[in-house]
Amino acid sequence: MPYYSLLKNATCFATLCLLLSCSTLKPAQLNAVERYTLVTKGITTIPSDVYFRVYQLRSQAQSIQLSGVISSNDSERESIESLQLDFTDKFKFLDLVDSFSYAYRIVANYADMVHALISESYLKEFTKNKKGWQSSFDGLVTKYNAACVKRVPAATKIPPSVGNIVASIIQEIGKVKIKALQKKYLKAAITTAHEPFVGICDDFLNTDIPKIRRELDGLPSFINENYKDFLNHLKNYESQQGNNAYNYYKSYIPIYSNWQLQLKELNDLVNKLGVCILSLRNGYTALETYISSERVNAESPAELKKLDQDYVSLLETIARFSDAREKLFKISY
Repeated sequence: MPYYSLLKNATCFATLCLLLSCSTLKPAQLNAVERYTLVTKGITTIPSDVYFRVYQLRSQAQSIQLSGVISSNDSERESIESLQLDFTDKFKFLDLVDSFSYAYRIVANYADMVHALISESYLKEFTKNKKGWQSSFDGLVTKYNAACVKRVPAATKIPPSVGNIVASIIQEIGKVKIKALQKKYLKAAITTAHEPFVGICDDFLNTDIPKIRRELDGLPSFINENYKDFLNHLKNYESQQGNNAYNYYKSYIPIYSNWQLQLKELNDLVNKLGVCILSLRNGYTALETYISSERVNAESPAELKKLDQDYVSLLETIARFSDAREKLFKISY
């Protein structure tokens, strides 16, 4: 075959690939992407909250124990030193929570941008604050990449390709109609984010969940020892004053009961969240394949259906324990 014919065929093939990659998605595909972005945004708010609540329990138990120590301590200097140390620990933790949440905020923000390429009404709202969104997104990526190397093991960084496509999309949002944006960017936006998205999910499944579970495993004994120490200090203090500690016990027993309920809830939440993040990870590949297909079934892939089911189950768990906490409060006071 002549060289010219080879060149012509290669050019035609490249053009065809470009056309396919920029083709408009069918309604079923758009619905699948929109649903995936909504579930993603919902799930990504939970890991940081779970991590915060695990530490909150530890901190509350420690604070109660500390209040007992201070109440029976004759040295104001030692009491102040203990309070300052407690404050320093809490402040360090707040910084840790921030670094922990960068990855999930990046994922949620990116899902926001993808959602804007699908929904006309959402695009209008997104356009109003696109500059602020980009500034926030870029800042999160910078902070996250800096934190990645400090994690053990090191986490997956967000590659420059993600920032490049984000900049291109943001530049055209508000100037180009949504159909044109979809045709030009939607598939590329999902494909480009595949590797870092899966990496963030893997980091959570392989590093963060085991870390949270180790914390949870040690919390029951930590809470009991601190609470026991608090009761002993309280009893000694009240005895010195010639008072009965009954009223104090009556006030603090419901706190202990609430801690026990939260321990149960957090263990269930971590298990459900692990299932959801795994489904989110597997669903990404299924979604990418689904939107690349020319022959589309109206039915979503099995992985996306499972993701929906797992997310509903997670929300039901949260609602059930929220209701239980309210009922426990009513019967405890």
